[in-house]
Amino acid sequence: MSPRWRVALHPVPEVGRIDTSLRYTDILFGFVIRELFLRLQNWPNLTAAVQWHLIVGTTLVLGSWIGYRRSLNRSSYEVKFFNLPLVRFIVDQGMLVLYFRIAVLTKVDGSDLPGASVLVTDTARFVVHVFILYVVWDFLGIWMAKAQTTEADGTKKPRYPAVKDNKMTSDKQPADYLGFWISASFLVLLAFFWLIVGYFDQNWFLCILILLLLGYRWAKELRTSWRSLQPA
Repeated sequence: MSPRWRVALHPVPEVGRIDTSLRYTDILFGFVIRELFLRLQNWPNLTAAVQWHLIVGTTLVLGSWIGYRRSLNRSSYEVKFFNLPLVRFIVDQGMLVLYFRIAVLTKVDGSDLPGASVLVTDTARFVVHVFILYVVWDFLGIWMAKAQTTEADGTKKPRYPAVKDNKMTSDKQPADYLGFWISASFLVLLAFFWLIVGYFDQNWFLCILILLLLGYRWAKELRTSWRSLQPA
């Protein structure tokens, strides 16, 4: 393959000078959080199912925003057409669409609300869809860590090496297998609870959903903290 076609299919990786994708994602998180808070202000007028649903949405969105900002596995590379950071960026935006769908399942003023069983089932379904994207996002991170490029002399080197002090190094990125398996495990657990949602009281089910979301974020935070303690 000629060098021009190789560059067209696999753009040369560059470390992001301005974290545009992160700031853009922060803005979209702000829109979702606004929708949740507009509904939370009518708390006294809401049914118990809607209140628990909003707590689920707030836990999911705020936990995701904090996790995204804290993530050591977030790409530092420029988003280009077409590269792996672009695919991960698209997955990020897909998550935000699902967050928004969860936030707007109920009306702002609490009127014309869906039935409790419909609301709980829809909430669980969207949460499972979010976790599918979490697994895809973690898998793409492993792919980036393992991706290689071949030099003219035939030697191989990491396509997306580790970044230190905002500069590319010659070291491989650590593949975050633990993060992937945490996401995959909680996806299986949430999918199981979604399938048996009809056997639970709606409010108790949403309470279990909140505990699972908090457990997931706790596990991810432990993984991030442990990785940050490893010597460079």
